[in-house]
Amino acid sequence: MKSSSTRIYLFDSSVDYDEKVGFNVPTDVIPLRVYVNDREFKDKVDITNEEFYSYCQSGAKLGTSQPSQSDIEEKLLKYSKEYETVYVVTISSKLSGTYDAIRNCVERYKLKNVRVFDSKSASVKTTYILYRTIHEAENGKVVDQEMVDTFVRECQLIFCVTSLEYLERGGRIGKAKALLGKLLKIKPILSTDEEGYTVSLDTARTMENCVEKMRKLSQSFMEKFTNSIVIAGYGVESVKPYLEKLVEGFTIHLVVRIGPAITAHVGPEVFGLVVGRGF
Repeated sequence: MKSSSTRIYLFDSSVDYDEKVGFNVPTDVIPLRVYVNDREFKDKVDITNEEFYSYCQSGAKLGTSQPSQSDIEEKLLKYSKEYETVYVVTISSKLSGTYDAIRNCVERYKLKNVRVFDSKSASVKTTYILYRTIHEAENGKVVDQEMVDTFVRECQLIFCVTSLEYLERGGRIGKAKALLGKLLKIKPILSTDEEGYTVSLDTARTMENCVEKMRKLSQSFMEKFTNSIVIAGYGVESVKPYLEKLVEGFTIHLVVRIGPAITAHVGPEVFGLVVGRGF
């Protein structure tokens, strides 16, 4: 039986958003999996942000993996029958196998009304991509990957981590670079590029200098557009004051907490924002 709404939007749990705000259209989440001391949890389903932050700070062994095949199949098969069009926005294919796993499921079951898009990022940047996808589709546009790639180019993710430990564990930086960074107490300012890889924008020695550089990068990107949108995010409460300084004076669309699937790779002491073209 078809829904009274013709479209639904699915996304994996790397999207960090506020459930109280929502998207005002039918949505559902395909949960990534996170591991704490080899125990499996469904991201944001079986474990909360605060619980995961606590595990991080206690030195637990952490890990992540793409959604289970059963979760992917269950949601895609269900919604492809109930809706005329199913849009799926995923974490960067360069950071996770989620995009490929969902695409493979669509092809295996020949789900012609399911459209899968690679956000080429994660967390709040993927949230921005999702908002843009919903906006265009709900206004009658046919969204494809080429259009999504335009959304990617029209926004910039800027975030900072206070520890290089998690990036080193995940292979995002080498051991020698991580050791040098720790010795010099370097704070990396990071982003994702147009292909979806994690890249470095700058570095800072102090948190104050880090915030200052992040503000300049944000303001420089904002100048490209007559109107812009900002979605901000942070992990543990201790970094919230830095985020507040970062976004002071900015018009904020949303402030969210960074979830377990992302925290596992960047650490709980993370904060940042995405700046993009308004819509």
